[in-house]
Amino acid sequence: MGLCAALLLMPTNSMAANPHILVDLNTGKILSESGANNRWHPASLTKLMTAYVTFRAIAKGELENGSPVIISKLAARQPPGKMGYKAGTRIRIDTALKITVVKSANDVSAALAEAVAGNMKSFVARMNKEAGRLGLINTHFTNSNGLHSKNQYSSARDMALLSAQILREFPQYAYLFSSPSLKYGKKTYYSYNLLLERFAGANGMKTGFVCASGYNMVATAKRGGKFLLAAVMGRSSQTERAVAAAKLLTEGFDGKLSAPANLYGNLYTDRASKGRKAKNMRSTLCTPQARKKRYDPAGGKAIIKSAYLTKQIKNSHPLAIHIGGIDGKTSSAYLSRKSQFAGKIPIPTKRPRFQLVKVESKELHLPPIDGLRGTLPIPVFRPG
Repeated sequence: MGLCAALLLMPTNSMAANPHILVDLNTGKILSESGANNRWHPASLTKLMTAYVTFRAIAKGELENGSPVIISKLAARQPPGKMGYKAGTRIRIDTALKITVVKSANDVSAALAEAVAGNMKSFVARMNKEAGRLGLINTHFTNSNGLHSKNQYSSARDMALLSAQILREFPQYAYLFSSPSLKYGKKTYYSYNLLLERFAGANGMKTGFVCASGYNMVATAKRGGKFLLAAVMGRSSQTERAVAAAKLLTEGFDGKLSAPANLYGNLYTDRASKGRKAKNMRSTLCTPQARKKRYDPAGGKAIIKSAYLTKQIKNSHPLAIHIGGIDGKTSSAYLSRKSQFAGKIPIPTKRPRFQLVKVESKELHLPPIDGLRGTLPIPVFRPG
């Protein structure tokens, strides 16, 4: 293929500014990419792996959809976004998954990790083990919810591969990623995935934001037999990432990004290369001026003027969530953790049976007792 033809397929400057990838999920063919192997702070895209580890634990019989997730003090202390449940609140595993995926609640995500693996450290070890098994060579996790850590990173390509694996291995959970809202009592919580009710064929996956990462998104859609995935990283607002993903998907469906087979490679069969160190966008995105300028509406109220998105069509059947309803077993990992003592335990020392003290019966004014023979057993002080 000639250089001129290749240049025609390259993304625009605005699209190339930060990493992106567009993949045909039916074949694995990469239709467009820029910096897709570069390491990037994933923010709440991390919760894709949190969900995947949980799905695998359920499949192995470690716990069930009705198993308990108990909000610990550590989970309750997680910063927003969160549900704000008090420590000790009990919800089901399937409820925790709904909240983690749709609402992207940091407190519930932390409690879910503890329910599966006993504690955050053990759960993170599972996350990194799965990343290694799947070949996510530019990915490393330090927590289950995506709160910023310099040692927590991934890439557009790795997140695309993880998302594809979730959809192939666990299609029964696709409804979690396609749901635009949750209903809790009279309150409705909307997903931050603004494509779900504004882009024809949109059916998943997840978004993420912290100051260091910018606005990230993995979005999937189906049209006319085509099944595409777009991942964009480091955008400047919710609306910008939604428009960027919608633009990629639209061009993919229209055939405008139909690259030759070997230009970008195949997500499923080609090995990724090690990417650059993660970029920190805090100084750009989280200044007072940047915050004031940015349009960041709630998911249910966003108005986006773009040729790639339509007016919102609200889903009339949000996923219902409730507290309680536990009817499944507790994971053995969680039970093992609860049986461990966190502090020092006072262990009583061996107590002597008695000590013999010589006495005179007359001085004690005791009647004669056979067998006393001048001694009396006196109990000694017992250590507490």
